[in-house]
Amino acid sequence: MADSKSRYSDAAKVYGKITRHGSMLEAIRYYKSKLREAKHNEMWKKHLVNLNEIVDKFTHGVKGKAQGVKFVFKNENYIIKADMPGGYLRVFDKKAKMYTDIMGKPSRNQDETHFKIKKRKEM
Repeated sequence: MADSKSRYSDAAKVYGKITRHGSMLEAIRYYKSKLREAKHNEMWKKHLVNLNEIVDKFTHGVKGKAQGVKFVFKNENYIIKADMPGGYLRVFDKKAKMYTDIMGKPSRNQDETHFKIKKRKEM
C-alpha cells in the first residue's frame, strides 16, 4: 500500500504534466501556486516536514485525494491541504476554524502555518 507521500507525489506529477493543461482555470491555478512558491519558498524551507508524519499526526489513516491544485487529507478534526505545484502544506483545525502551527496550535501567523514538504531523499 502506498504511503501518503507517494500518493501525493503521484498526484502532483499528473497535475503538473496533464491536468494543468486541461483548462485555463487549472493553468491559472498552477501558475499562481508557482508564484506563491517563488515568493515564500525560503520562509517555508525553515519548516521542512515529512508528509507521512504530518498525515499520521493529524489525519491518521486518511488516504487523501486531489482537489484542484491541492491534495487534501480530511477527517472530523483537521484538513491538511498540500499544494502540489508549490510543495507546501497547511493544517486547518476545523473546530478552531484556523490554520495551525506544527504542534497543532491555531495561529494567524502565516510564517508559522506554512510547511515545506520534504522530498523523498530528505525524509
